Amino acid sequence: MSLAVSYRGVFETAGVAADNRLEDVQGQLRQVLATIDALMAEANVGKEQLTRVQIWLADYRHFEKVNEVYDAWLLGYPKPVRACVGADLGEGYLVEVQVFAVDHSTSIYPDASR
Repeated sequence: MSLAVSYRGVFETAGVAADNRLEDVQGQLRQVLATIDALMAEANVGKEQLTRVQIWLADYRHFEKVNEVYDAWLLGYPKPVRACVGADLGEGYLVEVQVFAVDHSTSIYPDASR
């Protein structure tokens, strides 16, 4: 299974979860975002290209704590659309994230004016 794909200017990740499930939700989210940063760097994708972020939380009471880390991660960048929902993520997993990005200099249409 691929953690990320990039094709014709479109980038997306699978759902990314933390490797260390002993961390609290903020620690797990920092791990997840570091993994996403590495995947984006490998694909030469910047945060300014993000178009959508999907976040799953094992406990929705962590919403504000997640926002603190998420907002710091995107500080200085345009905020993509985001959905955040509660989900059963499995034993010890507190947060999972999937991101989508588009290279605006690349068009999937032959006529970029469309």
